[in-house]
Amino acid sequence: MEQQNKIISKNPSTIWKSVEQFAERQPKRTFYLMFGLIFLSTLFSIGSLIYIQKVSIPEYETMKKQNVLKDAATSFNSPFTETEKILGIREALKELDYYRKKKILSSSDSSRIKYLLDKYNINNSR
Repeated sequence: MEQQNKIISKNPSTIWKSVEQFAERQPKRTFYLMFGLIFLSTLFSIGSLIYIQKVSIPEYETMKKQNVLKDAATSFNSPFTETEKILGIREALKELDYYRKKKILSSSDSSRIKYLLDKYNINNSR
């Protein structure tokens, strides 16, 4: 373990060497630089916490009350539902065409025709 520490301390990377040399040459400037970085990171952390508390959470709550999130999910889903409706109408028209060609209709056939016409709001031309 001690040998590894000696090897690491003997061969630091070139970037680390240059940082160490800068710190040794200008310790006051290095202190101000490190203090500034710590101060800025603390400031940004506090700012993001304030933003979350004051802006994000109330926005989310109002969106939740307005059902905006559900509306967004519905809008993403709407192309699929429209496609399903079109395919359903197509199938209904095929089925109605079959009943139109059929010579004798039973009572279940007529109730099925009525159901398809009502479901898809198809105007009965006959």
